[in-house]
Amino acid sequence: MAEVRDKSGLRSIKKGRLRDTGTKHNQNSARSSVELQQSLLNVFKSSLAERFNTSLAPSIQTIKGHLFNREFSKVFGSEHLLEAYAVRWSPCRALAYMDLICGLPQLADLLSGAPHNDSTSNRLRVLSLDTSSLGRRGSASVDTAASSATSIEEDTTSEGTVVTCLGGGAGAEIMALAGCWHYLGAVSNGAAAPAIHNEPSRSSSTVLTVRVIDMADWASVVEKLYKGITTVPSVSEYASSNTTIPTAPLHYSEYFKVDFDQRDILDTGLEPIAIALQNSSLVTLTFTLNELYSVSISKTTKFLLNLTYLMEPGMLLFVVDSPGSYSTVKLNGTSGDNIEGADKKYPMKWLLDHTLLEASSVGSSKTTAEEPQWEKLASSDSTWFRFPDSLKYPLSLEDMRYQYHLYRRK
Repeated sequence: MAEVRDKSGLRSIKKGRLRDTGTKHNQNSARSSVELQQSLLNVFKSSLAERFNTSLAPSIQTIKGHLFNREFSKVFGSEHLLEAYAVRWSPCRALAYMDLICGLPQLADLLSGAPHNDSTSNRLRVLSLDTSSLGRRGSASVDTAASSATSIEEDTTSEGTVVTCLGGGAGAEIMALAGCWHYLGAVSNGAAAPAIHNEPSRSSSTVLTVRVIDMADWASVVEKLYKGITTVPSVSEYASSNTTIPTAPLHYSEYFKVDFDQRDILDTGLEPIAIALQNSSLVTLTFTLNELYSVSISKTTKFLLNLTYLMEPGMLLFVVDSPGSYSTVKLNGTSGDNIEGADKKYPMKWLLDHTLLEASSVGSSKTTAEEPQWEKLASSDSTWFRFPDSLKYPLSLEDMRYQYHLYRRK
């Protein structure tokens, strides 16, 4: 066999040539800058530098074993495994997500930027959402990763563009959005290609806030990556002799913000999720939905119906996962050739479409009319992202195959 695959959706080639299947996203297209891709990889390497040691390989093997056995709680139960996961899987996903987001017109248009007036603190915030504040715009109990100080923020101004990432603690979505925000900002300002670490790609009137919710304690990883994004980088060891010396971060902290909230979205009420969705234009579930289905299909279905109820018309839901993902349902009665108590597997895509396009139409959302509450804007059952050979990273960069589905709330 030429292909070796783990449940992350990444693959490596042992020998021979793999026949291409599925849709391709060409990393050499205008929407992808190799310089920008390398910049994101450099952030991962420098921000999590302590993890690149002799213990990394055993940690990665441990994680692979847990993933194979679908023991997700063991993968995300210790800081050293969290960081090992982030340096191994998140860089590949971040670059693939960046390429995909910049290539989908609905998402690229969304991230082209919007005017704002933001007076909130320009720092990373690790949120412990106060459900009693529902209805008070932006109110939350704030506990920064660097300090134990707590404050209450009452923000009545616009946050610009807000993206809510469910299950995004490993940092791939944060880094992908940072890259897209930089690239699309430069393009919208008329640049043929974005300059990296010299001048900010956006004017001072735009800001992107990324809200991350995850059940694991990714606060340390998120803080380190955020610092890497908003700090002027040192010259990479991979840089050539004619490399321009960095004079600016990828983003200034005033205009790129990250909020992190540790929370199990399957076992939380509506109010915390409603707060996290306030003013958000996009909700992402990347390599998360199939994990949720593996925990409980009924709880995941209920959660998706709750999202339908909470998300405003026009908001986008973006799902990315391994191609061919299946979830198993235990049947309570007979159905065709299935006997009572037997297992039946359903494609993740089918479960998702059934919930959003069919089940949610029967009076389960804000309106009682029996009509679809979602429209599907884009979808692919199998898409490849391939890395250019010129990229440098301490670990192998493995081409990635995934499925994606983009919905708009009606």
